Amino acid sequence: MSKKAIQYLAFSLASFVSYGQKMFYTTDVKDLVALEYEIYPGISDIQFNNKSVNIDFTSLLEHSAIGFGVNYTNRSLDFEDYETNHNFNEFEELHNIEVFANYKKALLNNWNLNLTFAPYLSSSLNEKITSEDFVLSYSVNFIKSWDNEGLKSHLKLGAGYGSLFGKPNFYPLISYSNNVNEKLRYEIGFPLSGAFYKINTQSTIDFTAQPESIYANNASGLNLYNDSVLYDSKLEFKALKVSLGYKLQFDSNWSSYFNVGYLTASELSLENNDHTIYDFDSSGSLSLNIGISLNINNK
Repeated sequence: MSKKAIQYLAFSLASFVSYGQKMFYTTDVKDLVALEYEIYPGISDIQFNNKSVNIDFTSLLEHSAIGFGVNYTNRSLDFEDYETNHNFNEFEELHNIEVFANYKKALLNNWNLNLTFAPYLSSSLNEKITSEDFVLSYSVNFIKSWDNEGLKSHLKLGAGYGSLFGKPNFYPLISYSNNVNEKLRYEIGFPLSGAFYKINTQSTIDFTAQPESIYANNASGLNLYNDSVLYDSKLEFKALKVSLGYKLQFDSNWSSYFNVGYLTASELSLENNDHTIYDFDSSGSLSLNIGISLNINNK
């Protein structure tokens, strides 16, 4: 197989990592620092702005089976249209700090084992940090690989725990990925399905469907109806995101990514002790995402 084909395969094989509130799908996994900005201009008449910093040391050592990383996301929410009836100031700024460690091991007959451990904090930070601000997220995957004249396919079977769909819970992980040729790959499964096309050595496009969620604790008092004060209330958001993305690799170190999507089947609410205390009108919204990343371990 040509060197170009080998480079493409390395670029196109998706490495699946599940941690925190987000599903991370990376191609051509490298150690990197990434900056990301995302906006949802109108979920239930509320504007979301997310600013993230990611540091990933997935391949810290050349032959290491262990990787780790950290992510910080600052979320700003605009409740202006609701302020006449209720005060949601406690949820106008949310913080998500997560660390993860993963382990991979080759098994028999082209099977591999992937383990991820990812505790994270998701909170308004309006009061002192408590156990309610933390979620213990983890996942396990078994991956079977086939090689058909240099075109690889993968079957992934596993399960995870975390707030992928709002309130933390268990969820299945199952998908089939196939490289149709040197330019086109598709993946069908749960929670991600999509198609990925390599335009040239620098540019790729993708079309994906995957869940989007927020689950954050507010330890300070929340008074919605002037009759009682609630503590440790949670903001819960969940939706299905369908999006079209474009990635440009400037050189061996720098790349950028742009994504436009639509959030459907969205639900946004405030929860306390497993009871809904306020349900926002569900509505869809466009989403815009732009990011830039630096490979900090270009071997």
